[in-house]
Amino acid sequence: MFARLNLTIVLSSLEFWTEKNKIPTTGDAEELLQRFLQWKNVHRVLRLQDTTFLFVYREQSHYIGASSARKLCLGNHAGGVALYRRAMTLEAFAVVVARLLGLSLGMAYDDPRSCRCAGAACIMQASWAHVPGVKAFSSCSVRDFQRFLAAGEGQCLLNRPAMDAAYKVPVCGNKVVERGEACDCGSVEECQRDPCCTTGCKMRRGAQCLSGPCCRKCRFVKRGTVCRSSSEDECELKEYCNGTSGQCAPDLWVMDGHPCSRNTAFCYRGACQTADKQCQKVFGQGAKNGPLACYEEINSQRDRMGHCGSDHRGYQRCAWKDLRCGKLVCEYPSSKPFTREKAAVVYAWVQNTLCVTLDYMKPPTERDPMLVNDGTVCGDHKICLKQQCVPAAVLNYKCDVKTKCHNRGVCNNQGSCHCHPGWKPPTCQEKAGAMGGSGGSASGDGECKGSLKLWLLLTFCLFVPVTIGLILMALRRRGQER
Repeated sequence: MFARLNLTIVLSSLEFWTEKNKIPTTGDAEELLQRFLQWKNVHRVLRLQDTTFLFVYREQSHYIGASSARKLCLGNHAGGVALYRRAMTLEAFAVVVARLLGLSLGMAYDDPRSCRCAGAACIMQASWAHVPGVKAFSSCSVRDFQRFLAAGEGQCLLNRPAMDAAYKVPVCGNKVVERGEACDCGSVEECQRDPCCTTGCKMRRGAQCLSGPCCRKCRFVKRGTVCRSSSEDECELKEYCNGTSGQCAPDLWVMDGHPCSRNTAFCYRGACQTADKQCQKVFGQGAKNGPLACYEEINSQRDRMGHCGSDHRGYQRCAWKDLRCGKLVCEYPSSKPFTREKAAVVYAWVQNTLCVTLDYMKPPTERDPMLVNDGTVCGDHKICLKQQCVPAAVLNYKCDVKTKCHNRGVCNNQGSCHCHPGWKPPTCQEKAGAMGGSGGSASGDGECKGSLKLWLLLTFCLFVPVTIGLILMALRRRGQER
């Protein structure tokens, strides 16, 4: 199920509670999850893992489980609880676990009107349990996961777990690529359908790659093919295949702090962060950021309706300077009540403006989804960071595009120039092919270097024989003169 995300789920350790449960397993799933996380953080398991799950059997349950949304790499907060009900099939339980992991990986539930998948049903859609057949992650889930990675929230996924021989013996056929294997396509029947991998866990003759956006029919795609197109957001960057790998170049974005939205906002983690866009994403077209009076009315409360963050101690009061960095408060554009989200809607009529925010009724220990995004402007050259309004200088933006990139590109998050189409990295001074790109992206640069090497080789091959010929002629003439 996770192959489309280029992820392999590895079970690093397993613990059975045979004598008694180490925590009470009663109550709803959310309550049980908080109890389990507290236990997990006190009783560390033997081996390192990214997330820990508790599987619980129940005769009857109104819940399928709970997990910490977007917190897979947040150590103490990473975990989930999956409830195995009587008469549930193992296939259905596997989908339950996949859905809970999906939430931890930043995925939202699917909107069937706009999300598509290759399976009979999408894993993150509400009606998955009523549709028989193979389940797969949708286009929306893949997009959410890519944004999760782009925001830097999936760093722990880059650390491949060490599975030494004493702990794990490689098994060809388990669909996990292990020590000594080039690939693993699974059963004999599955490998017969796999064009790239054999039943012996070796790549087929002529195969260059197995999977990835730069791999088609087991061959590398042409150098310069776009493998990660930027969205409409001006702070995202296109990436290209390099012709020697099935994987796309590292995901890059415009350097944090670069001006965007006509110099009214800043790029942050690959997005031009504006409160207007955040309002439109929640309340639809026509919604926009509320005036300061709306934020004063809502965020001065220090309760679940208005606050500047929360933790196990409760809700945090907003200092006056931080009011715009607490809960997002929008100007509501419609005369009809808002019913699109499963949340309590908070309206306030302030200075002839209808202000609105939402309460998802999460416990204080969970992040409120309505908090203003980090990187959002909250004042003159100031941005929100962890619900505080701080100088934008904290982003440490150090890029003079005029001198560094010659006004033909922008700096990416690694500090190098990402050139506009037609210009070649690293300085964007020389003309290139139709593509631009960063120093690590294919941009037509390699073809130029290849042509230069060929030209030098031809020059050398022509110059050396001619030079030797001239020397021989000179020696012969001198001999005749004598």
